[in-house]
Amino acid sequence: MTTHPPADTTPAASPADTDETRRLRHAMVDAMITEGIRPDVLDAFRAEPRHVYVPRFVRRIETAAQTWETRVFTCDHPDWTREVYTDQLLVTATMFGDDGPPLSSSTVPSLMTAMLDALAIEPGMRVVEIGAGTGYNAGLLARLAGDDNVTTLDIEPDVATTARRALTAAGHPRVTVVHADGTPPPAEPRSLDRLIATCGVDRVPKTWLAAVRPGGRLVLPLGTGVVCLTVDEHGHAEGPFLATPAYFMGLRTTARSNGIPYPGGSDRPARAVRDDARRVARRRSPLPHRSRPARVRPRPTRPSRRADPVDRRRLRRDRPRRRHVPPVRPAPPRRRTRERPARLRERRQTRA
Repeated sequence: MTTHPPADTTPAASPADTDETRRLRHAMVDAMITEGIRPDVLDAFRAEPRHVYVPRFVRRIETAAQTWETRVFTCDHPDWTREVYTDQLLVTATMFGDDGPPLSSSTVPSLMTAMLDALAIEPGMRVVEIGAGTGYNAGLLARLAGDDNVTTLDIEPDVATTARRALTAAGHPRVTVVHADGTPPPAEPRSLDRLIATCGVDRVPKTWLAAVRPGGRLVLPLGTGVVCLTVDEHGHAEGPFLATPAYFMGLRTTARSNGIPYPGGSDRPARAVRDDARRVARRRSPLPHRSRPARVRPRPTRPSRRADPVDRRRLRRDRPRRRHVPPVRPAPPRRRTRERPARLRERRQTRA
């Protein structure tokens, strides 16, 4: 992993944080369901300016029935501030243009509130985030644990650079932003107090469990939900799912790739991928010009009716013949017939 320290080490408050943005930020928190949420988590959301991290984002808005339009919101848009401080997802980076699949986004604030509340961060705890995104979640973590105790990772170099600049502008220049893959161990064994992931996985990586100390917690999207795990002294972890369903972009191991998976995603075992390729190879192509996948050898199957007739005759000829033994059938039982009345009278007269 290559650590990129912040270019400026002097804390700088956001110049765009006005009375209007503060009012909208408080209104967004008040509109969310905050029953049972820790007060320090709510205070962090009221204090952290979200608009600093999302100067530009895109949204798909339904203009008519089954008709969607992609709209780009920047600081010059009249509805930009109102859209930022709404409890909704904001896509900040896409692939192949604004209409392409998402590459990075700012999570729904209400879901972030539930995840941070389950993480139960105390001041001074060492926290690692897998998936920096816009840097907004790292800023919230810095307000809960302290700037020097937060490290965030992202595999996209542009996303990591943008998050670092946003954190510096929001007043968190000492937060460590790392451009690295999140699959290898993010820290030394049993050195973390908390680990949170903002990318979906279909199984908990063992490297993440090994990095958290006994008694520490992990909060991460697993499948279509969010699980909160507590690590025991043997390196195992268990815990419940949160009541809020969630669907995150998948964990990526290659930059500029969209891992929207699952269930399964790119983390599937090689045997499962090979079996899928074999099934595709057996299936006849719907188009005559489309060839079957290369380097895939399907399993040997029994000859079908469409096989070569010469081969079928050869198979019949080479097949070992069995001697036909007719089954032994038992003799049918004798049927008792009713005699005629005249013959019965003759027998009676003879006996008399």
